[in-house]
Amino acid sequence: MPARPRPLSRLVAGGPDVTMASFRPDGRTLVTSTGESGSLRFWDISDPRSPRELPSAFRSDPLTDGLFSPDNRTLAAVHRTDRTIWLIDISDIHRPAKVTRLRASGSWLYALAFSADGRRLAAGAADGKVLLWEAHGASAPVALIGHANPVPAVAFGPHGDTLASGGNDFTIRLWDTGLDRVAARICDSAHPRITGTAWARYFAAVDFTPPCPTT
Repeated sequence: MPARPRPLSRLVAGGPDVTMASFRPDGRTLVTSTGESGSLRFWDISDPRSPRELPSAFRSDPLTDGLFSPDNRTLAAVHRTDRTIWLIDISDIHRPAKVTRLRASGSWLYALAFSADGRRLAAGAADGKVLLWEAHGASAPVALIGHANPVPAVAFGPHGDTLASGGNDFTIRLWDTGLDRVAARICDSAHPRITGTAWARYFAAVDFTPPCPTT
């Protein structure tokens, strides 16, 4: 009962402090990680009264901040040495495998968040940026700029079209992640539209493809 919580068991991790814990959405697995040097450890909690540690190929890797995707198939983790993010295939939790490395901004990365459909991944960075990736692509992230200090908190809204970020500048920002809607708002205020003549003058090597419709 929420009014009377009680301990079910205790995980004796040993070693450095545990700085992150994340439940797999199926509720049967817990991942813990350390922030100092990085170390991912997996725990079978299908019986929460008798948890047991699972073998992990990443005990010695500098990976931290492990976060499960909503579909149970992917784990995102920060690589502390090169400041990138690894996507790890955990379809078989007993044989996790690195799949994709996502490039970042070169700054320290903090909190991670998946959108509800698992298609997007966000991270807060020490340089004040909020980074947004397509989770199954390998392209560079979109950088959302506005915070003046590190961003230790990010969270998607339930429909995935709004991202919240909390910064050490004592602000919370809401971001519209629907790029089509953002482009439409920009075009609504972009006047006058670029003409074919102006395009030919400044972009002579590129076919005339104005970013905003003329009508």
